[in-house]
Amino acid sequence: MATSTGETTSLTHKEVNVAAEILIELSQYRPRYQRQSPEEEDTDDEEDINGEDDTDDEVVSIPLLQVSQSRQKHSRKREEKSDKNQSKRVKKQNIMKINIDDFSEETLRSIEVWYKDELDPQDIFGDNEVTKQFSKPIKKQLMSSDVDKDQCRLMLSKEQVKEKMLPFLDESEDPVKGVDVSVYGPDGTVHEMKFKIWNGDKTPVLTSGWKQFVADNGLVMTSNFITVWMFRHIKTRNICFAIANNSFPLKKKSSR
Repeated sequence: MATSTGETTSLTHKEVNVAAEILIELSQYRPRYQRQSPEEEDTDDEEDINGEDDTDDEVVSIPLLQVSQSRQKHSRKREEKSDKNQSKRVKKQNIMKINIDDFSEETLRSIEVWYKDELDPQDIFGDNEVTKQFSKPIKKQLMSSDVDKDQCRLMLSKEQVKEKMLPFLDESEDPVKGVDVSVYGPDGTVHEMKFKIWNGDKTPVLTSGWKQFVADNGLVMTSNFITVWMFRHIKTRNICFAIANNSFPLKKKSSR
């Protein structure tokens, strides 16, 4: 044996036997970190797969699941954005523009409450059941052209009519050609009119009887606000309208 000084020493027979026994004893124990043989690796892997099959599958699927969830999240965001844009478009269609200089602040608050309030068209008919379903309402302020004796028509919003009322019509009912309708006023009185869309499909109106409706109900421009519903009569099966009226006082002009 070589020493640190470079000198060589010889082992006795007894020392050699002791060293051999130690080597044999150590060979029976393999450190956990020692690399296994190919045969042992295959056996251990098979045991792990058999024993932890669900866990392994779950671990493998996590990245794919995350990608899927991420895509679904982006998809939901796109849908929410689309819905939000659609909501903005519908909201824009339903905006009622008025001249705020015509009313006091108190009256403007009352108009806002009226506009947001969900009126019940059945109030016009009392206990008489006329339909199973009313359209969503169209609310508007009457303008000069709506009450002008020379024009004789009520103009409605094209977008709102398309969204809320046209689905009530049958294929045989063509508003471009004109549809005969019964219009119920605030007190339940019936006026016969015609529902038409002028200029191709651009201007929905109630005409041929609207002039008399204005006169009978004392409607005037600016201060009168109406709510309009369409429905199909439960007995006659004809298209009808119901109109409620609200009047708001104009602001008194200061005298100079």
